[in-house]
Parts: sequence; structure tokens; C-alpha cells
Amino acid sequence: MTSCTIIISHYESLPFLHACLRQINKCRNKDVHQNIIIADQSRLPYNLDLGPDHLIQPEDLVTIINGKSLYSGYGIDYIMRNIDIKTEYIAQIHVDAMPISDKWLLLPIKLIEENNFSFVGQHQFVCDGT
Repeated sequence: MTSCTIIISHYESLPFLHACLRQINKCRNKDVHQNIIIADQSRLPYNLDLGPDHLIQPEDLVTIINGKSLYSGYGIDYIMRNIDIKTEYIAQIHVDAMPISDKWLLLPIKLIEENNFSFVGQHQFVCDGT
């Protein structure tokens, strides 16, 4: 079975976080074991109870809260340096991303495997004004 760690960038957006986790749960693919890491830069207490129908197990969900801002790029960097990730693949999404198909992880994994890609995703857009 293929395995993937999903890193979710989160900042004080609890309704989006709950919706994102519910959709990840709803769109779970039986062929991909998934672990979830929440890169949380907010310092607000919150409850991740998703209700009785969720399939996300406590051992598959980790929240990383750091004194530094874990903006999407730094959050991944921090996690890659400090967390022992044992899965074959890593997917990073923002808290407002809502998977809509059970193939949302399987499709990019297959693209990587079948085409020998190093990653599948969006290029970083850099502007001279930033």
C-alpha cells in the first residue's frame, strides 16, 4: 500500500480546517495510507472533533505548533527538518483546499511513479516586485 503524509497549512481558520479534514476523510482512498500533519501558526485553542463518522485516527493526525510563523513554505521546511516522516510521499495543501475525489492523492502519485517525476504541483511564481 502506498503511503502519504498530508501537510495542512493552517492559521486561525478553524471552520476551514474542519471542512478540509472532513473532505480528506470523505475522499480517503483505500490504496493510500495517509497521515496528516497540521502546520499551525495560530495560537488559539481549538477542538478537532470531527464527529462520530470520521475515519481519521488520532495516531494519523499530528498538530505542529511552533513559536515561529509556519507560513506554507516555512511550515514544510520546519516539518521536513524536525519531524520523522515515514511515508513514501508528501502532499502539502492549504487549509482552504477541499479534496473532491478519492483519487486526489492517487493521481499525482501515479504521475510521479509512471513518469519518473520528482514532484507534481504548482511552480512558485516569483515577481520582481516582491
